[in-house]
Amino acid sequence: MRVLIGIDGSIASRAAIAWGIERAREGGGDVTLLFVVDDEWGTVGASGLAELRSSAATLIEHELVSARAIADAVPVHAEVAVGAPMLTLAIEAKDYAVVVIGTHKVGVFNGLALGSRALQLAALSPVPVAVVPAQSGGQRTGIIVGIGGEAGEDVVVRAAAAESIRTDEPLVLVRSFAHSAAAGEWPLDRATRLAESLVSPAGVSQQRSGAAPGEALAVMSGEAVLTVVGRPTAAGAHGYRPLGRASADLLMNLRGPALIVPFQNGHERAGGEV
Repeated sequence: MRVLIGIDGSIASRAAIAWGIERAREGGGDVTLLFVVDDEWGTVGASGLAELRSSAATLIEHELVSARAIADAVPVHAEVAVGAPMLTLAIEAKDYAVVVIGTHKVGVFNGLALGSRALQLAALSPVPVAVVPAQSGGQRTGIIVGIGGEAGEDVVVRAAAAESIRTDEPLVLVRSFAHSAAAGEWPLDRATRLAESLVSPAGVSQQRSGAAPGEALAVMSGEAVLTVVGRPTAAGAHGYRPLGRASADLLMNLRGPALIVPFQNGHERAGGEV
């Protein structure tokens, strides 16, 4: 498993490095640290850009030494690129299994907001995006996955089940009925049957919520090892693809690591909310 980690030298960035290295270790893969020098869409002059490149080279050398100190046998490489940071990360991510970034902001509804960068990357990346808050340690349990009833959502369930198997954590499938109680139980039941067929040794369970989808997932992310949500895309679509409301709300109020998994959906919503 190849892991790309966007870094900036912050504490949150180091949390992302630790998470990404562990992910690569368990998957027998390697890690690339990428620092993107923001050229502000080409408005930075040549002398300014040269200075930024020099600072980036110093920073990434320091981060590479720190990363290799905790990586053991996991190969870790480092690169510097120039451009719009989230767009550049998304473009480079195509050659990796997952792209990881950190955030120093966590909160609850009406509290702190993550900001736009994680939202931008999650909407741009062709591969799953992991967002890791700086303060995401402590006693955590379970892999949470939001079920929205979208066509093609099996990809998200399979990704969450793989995380459950990888971590030996129970898998909890969550569905909100806050806006559409009449949508029925079938999406949750169908996703549960799929998850159980993938044989998660830690167990599979369901949870129904009366809260709004993003709110329910954000609250649960405070205790979960990982919260998994999907990002539906149209077949053959390229470039920016807006996040759904539930995924955006989760990222804006994140309390623990989250994984946003893109999946193709060429049909209308099958009913209900995540």
